[in-house]
Amino acid sequence: MSIFMKIFILLILFVSLNIVSIYTFSYEDYFTNKKEDIELKDKKGIFKFFSEDFFKKVGYKPSEFIISKNNNLLFLSGTFSSDEVAKQVLDFLKINATQDINILENSEVSKDLLRQISELTQLLKDNFENGSKIIFDGNRLLLEGELKNNNHKDLITTVISKIDKYEIQTNIYEKKENLIDLNKNNVTKNENFDEIEQNSEQKDKVLSKDNVQSIINNIFITDKISFERRSVEPTEKSKILIEKLSNVLKQNTNFTIEIGGHTDSRGNKELNKKISQDRANRVKEILESFGIDKNRIKAVGYGNERPIAQDDENGLSEINRRVEFIIGD
Repeated sequence: MSIFMKIFILLILFVSLNIVSIYTFSYEDYFTNKKEDIELKDKKGIFKFFSEDFFKKVGYKPSEFIISKNNNLLFLSGTFSSDEVAKQVLDFLKINATQDINILENSEVSKDLLRQISELTQLLKDNFENGSKIIFDGNRLLLEGELKNNNHKDLITTVISKIDKYEIQTNIYEKKENLIDLNKNNVTKNENFDEIEQNSEQKDKVLSKDNVQSIINNIFITDKISFERRSVEPTEKSKILIEKLSNVLKQNTNFTIEIGGHTDSRGNKELNKKISQDRANRVKEILESFGIDKNRIKAVGYGNERPIAQDDENGLSEINRRVEFIIGD
């Protein structure tokens, strides 16, 4: 047999084998098996919902969330793709409970972000006073609060230096010693509003502006002022918070307060400013109804001029929609 004929026969065999392979290969079985393999690998603990770029979809946006400390416990609030994802973030970071979880299906949590802030979250619990918090606005981190002990500053700096993939801002207050001469037989620690309200001797103490601000911050650390839908009227739950605020102001009559209304950037800028002003005015009216002198209260609507987080592509941000209370002299 000639060489040409041998080459010809081999070529025929090669083509035949390729044809057989193409017509007998099952794409459906192949991808079904692949899917099963991925799911098996994905069933190992916390990272089921935090898989790598393989599961990312077009249009996904980072979850925004706040980790806050109140009554010596950590609370998680924010936007997640499901309650189960929020629960797994809670477990991974060893947070005590969830509050104000909003569901947005096209949001995602980065596994790398959770790893980077896990140590910072533990420091928040162990080394910061109540009212402190970690905020993630989708791009940047903010650590805010008062240290329990000023000697912890170096430790905080070391942990923050390890966060190298995200911009982080800090607003950390050093503990001010001997601001209040507490009666040790009746008050052990000025940690939250309820303890102060229930202690008659503490009511007679003259608090500093910073201490009054801290007390007010604690009232709203886990619950913020919210309003009825398409209304300037606060919810019944928010009115209870405003009443607590009025009690603090009654105990500290030498201070004024500014009510700042804020919105996200969705919609008309001037309309947003009007809405925020109307809502601030309504909160002012409720404070007056609880017996606070109107001359001590200033209501300002800032609209979307002072964001503390980045709005999404539609101008929405749960964090930016807020009412702030600032103590003045």
